[in-house]
Order: sequence, then C-alpha cells, then structure tokens
Amino acid sequence: MSLLNPAGLGFAAIIPLIILLYLLKRRFQEKVISSTYLWEEVLKDMEATTPWQRLKKNLLLFLQLLAAVLLVMALSRPYLPVAGGLEKQLLVVLDASASMMASDVTPSRWGMAQKEVEKLIDRLGPGEKMTLIKMGEQPEVLQAASGDKNELRRALRDAQLETGRADLEAALSLIASLSRDSRDIMLLIVSDGKTLPMEHDPGIKCPVEFIQIGRGSDNLAITTLATRRDSGQVLALARVQNFGEKAVVSDIELRVDGELFDIREIKLEAEGAREIIWEDLPAGAESIQAILQRPDFLPADNEAWAVVEELTENRALLVSQGNLFLEKALNLLPGLELFKTSPAEYDPALADYQLFIFDGWLPAHLPQASIIIVNPPPGNPWLAINGEAKNLSGIKAAGEDSNLRYIDSSDWQVARSQKLLCPDWARTLLESEGVPLLLAGQLTGRVAIFSFDLHESNIPLQTGFPILVHNLVGWLLPGNAGASFDLNRSRISFDPHPEAEAIYLQRPGEKEERYLPPFPRSFSASHPGLYQINQVLGDRIESNFLARNQGDPLESDIKPATLPWQAFEAESRGGGERLGKKELWPWLCWAVLLLLLLEWEVYRRGY
Repeated sequence: MSLLNPAGLGFAAIIPLIILLYLLKRRFQEKVISSTYLWEEVLKDMEATTPWQRLKKNLLLFLQLLAAVLLVMALSRPYLPVAGGLEKQLLVVLDASASMMASDVTPSRWGMAQKEVEKLIDRLGPGEKMTLIKMGEQPEVLQAASGDKNELRRALRDAQLETGRADLEAALSLIASLSRDSRDIMLLIVSDGKTLPMEHDPGIKCPVEFIQIGRGSDNLAITTLATRRDSGQVLALARVQNFGEKAVVSDIELRVDGELFDIREIKLEAEGAREIIWEDLPAGAESIQAILQRPDFLPADNEAWAVVEELTENRALLVSQGNLFLEKALNLLPGLELFKTSPAEYDPALADYQLFIFDGWLPAHLPQASIIIVNPPPGNPWLAINGEAKNLSGIKAAGEDSNLRYIDSSDWQVARSQKLLCPDWARTLLESEGVPLLLAGQLTGRVAIFSFDLHESNIPLQTGFPILVHNLVGWLLPGNAGASFDLNRSRISFDPHPEAEAIYLQRPGEKEERYLPPFPRSFSASHPGLYQINQVLGDRIESNFLARNQGDPLESDIKPATLPWQAFEAESRGGGERLGKKELWPWLCWAVLLLLLLEWEVYRRGY
C-alpha cells in the first residue's frame, strides 16, 4: 500500500491530544453530604494533589483513538496497485512500422506487441472502453471507444503490419482531437521507440505509459543500391550498414536479371558501413538484386533491388565564374553532357540545353527549361531575400521527398547563407533553424535552388553531395518513362502516356492487375521488390520497372529507443500489467462515521 498524500500523516498529532484529555483529572465542586462511606474512591481523587490520573481502560478512548487513526489515514489517501486503471477510456497506440518485424523477441516485436495489447483488453474493467489506433505512415483507428472485448480482439487480430515508418506526431495529433472533450483518459503507446522525430507537441494532457517492445540490435542492412551507365558500362553501388554492437562478416550476392553474377565477403565493424562497387555488369541488364547471406533479426532489409535505366542524352550549361564542385558532381552523371560559360558570355538565345545551372548570377529572363540556381543574387525578381544567416548546422529535411533519398545531412554545415523567403511555387527540402537552404518547385520549368555559395560550406566534401546532385538532376530531367516513385510513402506516382490504352501492373509475388482509362495516378507499393508497369500503346507495349526497397536507416536501426517526445516523462516498461490506483479513503471515511455512531451509543448507555 502507498500514499498519495503523505503530508496527511501530520494530522496524527491529534492522537496524543485525545490521550492527554483522558489523563487529566476532572475538577470537582464542594458539596455537603451525610456520609462519605459510599464516596471513598471519590474522596481519594479529591485529596490527591496532582492534576493527573492513571490511564484506565476505557471503551470510549479506544473508539476515539481508532476513529482518529482512520481519519488520519483517509487524509493521507492510501491506495493499492491493481490490474487495470480507473480510467473510463483507454487509448492504445500500436506501432506497425517496419522495425516491428524484428525477431529479437518471440515470435516477433509485432507479435509481442499484439499480445501486450490483448492483455490490456482482457483487463478492461466494467465501464471501461478502449480505442485502438495503429501507428504507421498514417494513423488508423482500428476500433473506436468500445468495451466489447470480442470486437477489440477481432480488430487487433485483423491489424496488418506495414513496411514503412511510424509517424508518432500524426498519431498524437489524432489522439488530441479524439480526447479534446473527454475526461478520465489514459494513453498507452506500444512500440520499440523507432518513430519519426516530432516537430511539434500536440499538447496531450492525459497520463501516458510507454510499453517498450524489443531488446536486440543485431541487424545488417542494405541501405542503398544504385546503378548507372558510364561509357557503355553498367556499374552498381551498394551501401551496407551494420547497426549491431558487434563486428560481423557476411557474404553479399549480386544477381543481374535474376541470374547470379558475383558473391563477395564483407567485414563491418560495430555500427560501421561500407560501399561495394561492381563494374562491367552486362550491358543489356535491366535490373539487379543484392542479397546479404548472414541471418539477423530483420531479414526484410537484407535484400535490395535497383533498375538499370536506359541512358538518355541531355545537355547541361553551367553559367559560373568557376565552381569545381559543381563541375565534378555534374560530370559524374551518366547521360549528361556538360558545357560551361561565364555570365558575361551567356547568350539568352541558347535553347538546345535541357538543364541550366546559374551559379551566383541570374539572367534577366529565365530559359524555358529545367534550372539549378546556386546562391541567387539579391534583387532578382523571382526569389525574395531577407538578410543572411551565419554558422548554420543541424541541417535537416523539411519533409519527406524523393530528392533526399540516401542523404544524411546531420554533419553538413554552412558558414553563411541568404535567408530566402520560400515562394508559393516552391517547397523547402533542406533547412537549418528555420532558414531554407534548398528549395524545389515549378516556375518556367522545374527549378532547384541552393540559397548559399557551395564554397562557404562543407557540403561538397560530403559523400551525400554527389548523391543529392544525382537525385536533383533525375527530378529535373525525368526520363521518358513518365513514372516516379516515392520510397518514403510506399506509393508509385505515375503519369501515364497520353496514348496509353491500358496499363498492366505487376507487383512482387502477386497477380497482374489491369487498368483502363481513366487511369489512377498512384499505386500502392507496400511490399519490397520490383514493380513492372506495362503501357499498351496501340500495337506496342512500353515496360517500366520500379524498385521498392526496405533498407531505411531509421527502421533498420532496430535498437529499442525511448519515444522522441520531449513532453513525455513517463518511464518505459517492458510489458506487464497496467497498474491502476485503488484509493481507500472513501471506505475509511465510512468506517470513521460508523465508529462515531458506535461511540455515541456507548456513551448513551454509559459503558
């Protein structure tokens, strides 16, 4: 038994006061009587000189002391821990992200999380209701405010594990709207703690408990697999990361169009990473697959796929006083022929370029093509500048975007940047302390803007810079396939050919699906693997392949963590009972009342 108000024990000072009253002698008045024979004991008390008397056995004293003890206990609010809380409604958030597939616990984190929620359902008390919410890339209410345990178990059993990330902020925002006008609510989050970081606190005021699932970290993952064509050659790059706490050795297998091409042994230190490059792949290769042979707790990210895109020749013009960083990054891109000129020699009549890069300078009229703008000059009519910022670090993505795939900007720094006001035709990709550093949008064509001079940053020296340039140019110069794929949202965004008569979609391991006009603009891509889209164009078929990979540093790093919620201060616990507080003060007050009635009856009868 514990106390909610230990200060209430201070009222125990009343107990010695009650005893003191029984130790004091009563004061007598003088009366004339005929005989003292029957008053002998009384005369002894009258003749005593001390005001105190010996404490005698007294039923009234016992009843008063017992009532005082019970009253003091009631004021200190004792309680007993019990299974199940006293809340009228229980909100349970169940993490359904990819990391919950880990098998470091039996049968898996997802299976254990379902068991923990089922225990909570079994312990629902009379009058209690549960709202069950699945936390994935988008929160989903599985069962709303129900006290029917069979309905809750059925909703829990039918819940499907996802292969994306868990968005805690979105789930809490939903909970804030559900609990705005409710009382006696408790929130329980069942998760391994691997969720997206939170930007804003939803302001939830109800009690919160975190049931942490998982205990291992052993996982080897392929976080990047990319290909490119260069001078008639096909090259492949794989990045393998060890998220475990021990050094590991594994074979990595490379398959080209389903056929084994190579097997290599790789060694990685604890929490280390390594890039593997394959050259001279078959010129006619359409797809590649990399497979890690070492078993670990999360097998889903041991495989990765990549599509070998057809080489499309594009011409790019770099207008700059000299920028070796940009030149080197652009020259690495296959299918892009780079030309250079200075601002003084720029000819606005040039029109046979698909991409223009303006470094520190802008023409009076932008060309009708894709554009990269680096360090835009003040006073230009397209981008408003509101001062400058210095010594920027902690650069992070402003949101999910396919242009930031495989990019880790945590170590990037900018010595000085202009404060651009993001126009309504653009969106912010990278920012630091609210200062936009990279923007993208649609103006005369597709446009990407760096708000700073690359020479005043360490970004060109980072391994992610050429990857960022590759992603941006791929977005600025889309191929003829007309399809784009967003790995972060598990969706295929598709722009069909204007002459397409039918579309056939082949998902990994599933039957082919047929679509007729009007075509959907997006398809679900929840499972990793190769997706094939065939467009029927009269008497010919145009085929496009897209790759969906599971390797994600956030989900592949399976070491359990605390929730990324600053307002959350409750201690995590690895399951067990949900403990409530059964307060005893109402029963104690009733007992005091009964004792007072009993005392009155004892006094009335003269005991």
